[in-house]
Amino acid sequence: MDGTLNKPEVSTVDTAILLASSGVFDLTLATERSPVSALTRIGGLTLFQRTVFTLQRAGISQILALVGEEEQHLRSLIHQDDRVQAAIRWLPVREFPPGDPQTWETLANEIKGSCLILGCHMVFAPSLVESLREGVKDGQVLVAIGRPGDEGWKANPGVVMRADPHTSGITHRVIFQDQESTPPPEFNEGECRLAPTTDLVVLPARLLGISGSWKSPAGGPIRLALEQAAAEGIVKTISTTAQDYLDARGPKGLERAEQMLFRSLQTVKGSLDGLVDRYVNRKLSGALTRMFIKLGISPNVITIISMLIGLAGAACFAFGSYELGIIGALLFQFSVIVDCCDGEVARLTFAESAFGQELDIIADNVVHMAIFAGIASGAYFEGPWQHSPMPLVLGAVAIIANAFSFIFVNRVRHLKANSTAWRKINPAHRTRLEFILGNVANRDFSVVVLIFACLAFLPWFLWLSALGGAFFSLMMGWTLRRALLPQSS
Repeated sequence: MDGTLNKPEVSTVDTAILLASSGVFDLTLATERSPVSALTRIGGLTLFQRTVFTLQRAGISQILALVGEEEQHLRSLIHQDDRVQAAIRWLPVREFPPGDPQTWETLANEIKGSCLILGCHMVFAPSLVESLREGVKDGQVLVAIGRPGDEGWKANPGVVMRADPHTSGITHRVIFQDQESTPPPEFNEGECRLAPTTDLVVLPARLLGISGSWKSPAGGPIRLALEQAAAEGIVKTISTTAQDYLDARGPKGLERAEQMLFRSLQTVKGSLDGLVDRYVNRKLSGALTRMFIKLGISPNVITIISMLIGLAGAACFAFGSYELGIIGALLFQFSVIVDCCDGEVARLTFAESAFGQELDIIADNVVHMAIFAGIASGAYFEGPWQHSPMPLVLGAVAIIANAFSFIFVNRVRHLKANSTAWRKINPAHRTRLEFILGNVANRDFSVVVLIFACLAFLPWFLWLSALGGAFFSLMMGWTLRRALLPQSS
């Protein structure tokens, strides 16, 4: 939203100052401009959007955006996006130049407590911002530090922290140098720790107001604030990892940042993922996820595509032939791989929604029931059970069991979403429900279908699905009933 500068009532570290046209330590905009800007797209979003959504996910409620010539484009991106919940206040650099001490004195008067200062030329995890927010106490200054040997942007002034190893990372001195220079001779690596700072710094507002003592524009307000904080002994460093921070301005920065984003998908497993999902399907879904993001296809559309592929597989089963049975099983397996992509695209583009989650679960169950119906129909028209009622009965049992399992799974999901109600359930019953949930609601049986199809045993799969589905649905229903009894609380 738009707004004029007035004193906001915000709690400590609820505010971020976002520099869209520069980095934290190169506020005067170095003559060698980076090819990476706020409008650079990665993983389906501009870096500005990704930064805003990451901050929002980490609990930042107000963002003061210092924007340059890209202002109008950024405004249009944000204003038409209903995912943006944080209050964004646009500060044009023509009125609030980041190299002007008056800008930071003005910002200091607008912030209560501490604020996070960062650029938007990097990819970082919400957990890193959460660590910075949670680590602040007694007016401390928090600085995220990089890893030795990291490839950064050569125009960055290269602030380095000198820390005493006996004080748990509390910095006693800050050294400013160009990245191409060597460490000062007084640095003894056996007695201190050297690390380049990232463009993520938490500062108390009072330190932003000391910019009047700058000796030169190259000094910069953040550098001066860090020097003052180091002299006061209130600087604390938080180390970053390869999974939570990467500067996209460095060599092959965008490529490395995209790789970091896709690696993060492997560490965020769906609660209903089985072994095949985890070690096979999600290993194969990455290329499709990249394609869907490049084409701009939404997660909900991907869910529909997955469902249609699965229904096509079910139709192949209905003919009862061996060849079409294998094609149907392959289509079903492919639909499961595509089904992994909707969640991956949603996480990468911050497009998760309750509706999308419900649609995904409904589509999965529609496909599963269609698969059972297709196999039962094929077994009825072809094979040893031709024109026997047995496959139809087994198919009906499998479909009904799947429907009840769907009802019970949704009930457990809603209970887990309500933390108060979930805590009231006996811990032993919670453990059983989670175990059953993980075994009933995953998609691993797609591989079993493929194996049975290749062995021409699809009719026998009906026995497995009918008996197994009935057993698990009854077990879940019984456990859920016991868990919800008043005496079980």
